[in-house]
Amino acid sequence: MAVDSPSLEALVLRSAEGRAAAQRALYERLYPYGMSIALHYAGQREEAEEITQDSFVKLFRRLLKQTPDGAIKPYFSRIVVNTAIDLLRKRKRRELPAELSNHLATEGVSRNTGGDRIEQEEIYRLLQMLPNSYRLVFNLHVLEGFSHPEISKRLGISEGTSKSNLFKARRKLKELAASYYQINQSSARE
Repeated sequence: MAVDSPSLEALVLRSAEGRAAAQRALYERLYPYGMSIALHYAGQREEAEEITQDSFVKLFRRLLKQTPDGAIKPYFSRIVVNTAIDLLRKRKRRELPAELSNHLATEGVSRNTGGDRIEQEEIYRLLQMLPNSYRLVFNLHVLEGFSHPEISKRLGISEGTSKSNLFKARRKLKELAASYYQINQSSARE
């Protein structure tokens, strides 16, 4: 007979008491969820893992001080997004167009067998090729649903910069997707 696993709410309460086993179980249950969010913001999988790990550290520290009102997933989601923003601010790095082209050329043949359907992993790959400032605004607006005034306040940029970065991100994604599928379609024919 299988033993029922504790609910997320029960794990949160036990984690707030500092119980290591509950923290480990909560970590195991929320890790895929946290990674799925972090992958939207990260430039590489390793960066997403770092964002997720840092988010758990913040989560457990906060739980020891105060238990969140409501569901843990939206609460944790905010922590992951804010952690990603903080990390990307610290690591302002430039991505050159030549590097993007090289990255596209070395990615190999797409595993997409659905024709015009883009798989989630391929979407992450394309998002990760965007410069940080474009990716951040795109994710906050399109994936998280923030308005330009909210993004402006959160990132400390003007609304015009937010709108411009979103426009540029969409344009760059179209270019990347077109290049990506041209490369992969020609590789698949060979």
